Amino acid sequence: MSFMLILIMVANVAISFFNARSAGQVWAESRALGGWIRLLAWCAAIQSAIGFTMVYLIVVGYVALSAGYLSSQLFNSLMSLVYLMIIVPAIGTGLIITIQSWIAAFREKSLMNIGVAGWNTFATVYNTYNAVQSFGPALDSVTESLGGLFDSDSDSDSQAYRVILLAAIVLLAGVMTTTVIVRRYTASLPVSEEVRNAGMRDLSMR
Repeated sequence: MSFMLILIMVANVAISFFNARSAGQVWAESRALGGWIRLLAWCAAIQSAIGFTMVYLIVVGYVALSAGYLSSQLFNSLMSLVYLMIIVPAIGTGLIITIQSWIAAFREKSLMNIGVAGWNTFATVYNTYNAVQSFGPALDSVTESLGGLFDSDSDSDSQAYRVILLAAIVLLAGVMTTTVIVRRYTASLPVSEEVRNAGMRDLSMR
């Protein structure tokens, strides 16, 4: 595992933690208010879960490869399968967050808001372009590996199930990590005047 990859993973963990904490801080209030803020809270949580999932994927994938549990081909298939599972929600939530950053930059033309909007725009365009280029090859890789589920080769079945099992584990780990952080920071910010005036008392996360 290269030093650059480790740096990327550390940055991914930090960004995912920030997204989960931000979602948690407004989770209770967003549930009370609903609407756009609720959608943004879910988008932040989904982005966090995707980020953590990718970190777990790299760690688990390299450990499985080093231990001989996965071959190089199956390692690539695992990466492709998880990619196919997360790319659509990643682009969808990223687009919504980008729209919100445009709104914030239009309302308050600060250097930070404009910078955030610019970065979000670049990330969304890049991810969409990358998805167009990578979706087909990733699907081919997964189809080739999981094709063993539909023949009589028990060894192929075993290899396919390994890929599916590890994909499920890293996805669940990403979701659970985000859930723990969101719950930890739920209602950690003062409730707004709008919610208090509405008489909302039970703002705990369900």
